[in-house]
Amino acid sequence: MLAIPVLAGSGAAGMAGLLGKRWGFSRSVRKAPVFYSLVAVGTVGGTLLSLSSINPIQLLVVVAIINGIAAAPFLLLVMLIAADPVLMGEYRNGKLAAILGWAAFTLMAAAAVVMLAQLAGL
Repeated sequence: MLAIPVLAGSGAAGMAGLLGKRWGFSRSVRKAPVFYSLVAVGTVGGTLLSLSSINPIQLLVVVAIINGIAAAPFLLLVMLIAADPVLMGEYRNGKLAAILGWAAFTLMAAAAVVMLAQLAGL
């Protein structure tokens, strides 16, 4: 129960930022209505989940599986952006960072494929 407001606030900040809306508890409700709406939805949703009969450990496992599947595509985007000289200029990835990044992407993608194959019973 104690983590719900923290998670709701951090999730709302991330989502409001992605939507290009003002965010932060330092702003008033009038200046950041989307942020405060997301905090409210997250708090109510988290509270309802904690009061329901859903096993929180199973929920953590499901969320970890989703994060594991989503990590490889996000890392792919990061690697493509980090290698683009137009976007990154002189700050683009060097050889070592590129090698390590692509190795991490390959490992994460392979792990996700194996996990999905196991879940599918293949």
